[in-house]
Amino acid sequence: MQRRNDRPSLLNFGITVKSIRTTFICNDGEYFLRHRRQVADVLAAAGHRVTVIVGGPPLSPERLGRWRHVNVPVDRFTFHPLSDLRLFFASLREIAVNRPRYVQLITLKPAVFSGLAAITARLVGRGPECIVVTIPGLGRLMSPVSEHDGAGSGIARKVVGQVIRFLSRRKKVFFTFETPTDREHWLSLGYIKAETSTAISGAGVDPSRFHPGAPRKEHGAMRVLFASRLLRAKGLDAFVDVARRLSASGQVEFVVAGMVEPHDPDGYAPAQLAGEPSITFLGESSDMPSLLRSVDLVCLPTRYGEGIPRILIEAAATGVPSIASDVPGCTHIVEHGVSGSIIPVSPPAGMADRLETAIRLYLDNPALLRSHGTAAYAHFQQGEFTEDAVNRRIIELLTGAPPPATDAG
Repeated sequence: MQRRNDRPSLLNFGITVKSIRTTFICNDGEYFLRHRRQVADVLAAAGHRVTVIVGGPPLSPERLGRWRHVNVPVDRFTFHPLSDLRLFFASLREIAVNRPRYVQLITLKPAVFSGLAAITARLVGRGPECIVVTIPGLGRLMSPVSEHDGAGSGIARKVVGQVIRFLSRRKKVFFTFETPTDREHWLSLGYIKAETSTAISGAGVDPSRFHPGAPRKEHGAMRVLFASRLLRAKGLDAFVDVARRLSASGQVEFVVAGMVEPHDPDGYAPAQLAGEPSITFLGESSDMPSLLRSVDLVCLPTRYGEGIPRILIEAAATGVPSIASDVPGCTHIVEHGVSGSIIPVSPPAGMADRLETAIRLYLDNPALLRSHGTAAYAHFQQGEFTEDAVNRRIIELLTGAPPPATDAG
């Protein structure tokens, strides 16, 4: 997905104090750039001295904003407390030396290890005034659907839960979630407190880029898009299965785009997808708005512990209906029978059967594509799904000062 170099329209937030230090810590640089960089860009443009600490490969200079970049090795796929202490010590060093006033911790591992580092720095008078912990989705470890897996994961879940509970009892530590359901789940477990937690709808998209285009011509094959991380748990296995069943008819073209996860055991290899004759594999798309305006339908038959999947928000902003799983993050943006179709979560073969049925419904009634797309766009406009709306709420939590009311659309 293409990034914006600047967001000058957001500088009317009223944040003009120079030399305030603000630090963002995220488990993966690519995720940060694609989904969470906007607040860092806004604050840097307003005069904050911003540091961004991320895992994954070091970010190339041309992709950076007006902020300092620090790369720290982070294993995104498993919890290994001893090796993960590298993130704790790197975070502690950066926080103690730079003494940021505000810190945002994005994703679970920074919440745990960098959160403990920030509280430790407070003990010696060098910690941040305010900490915002952002949990985009509960993921594999903390999702309710994963609570009956192996003993190792069970132990890790208990440890993480205790750390989150400890952090949530500290002064001026706030938690944000993408769905009310995730927040309520952690509230029910006693991990967090109601008065210091909230739900913010996704990471936000830019409506000046994601908007409906000219209506597609109704003749020709219906174009169906899967665009996400290329993981089986995201439903790509079911999508490919359905493509094998239906592509030969010539009525449907199946398109796959997304990030390769080379170190994730659940991931697809690019060569595997490129060699699959039933799909058109695009790899990573540098222009998601144009790609979305070229398709008729988006599919995300996920079995993953989602927040609000960004692709579903982008599809709604572009006026494209979606088929998605019956999980809270998906149902928050897709209303069954109104702006798309919701299918039950099941093992891959069963998910493929349900996905095929939903696609055939649109094939048999093309008018549904138009009416559901119109409803999806209306839902996007009515909700707080824009970058501006999301950024305002994060900035208010970080700084304690609400920005002046402006048009977020």
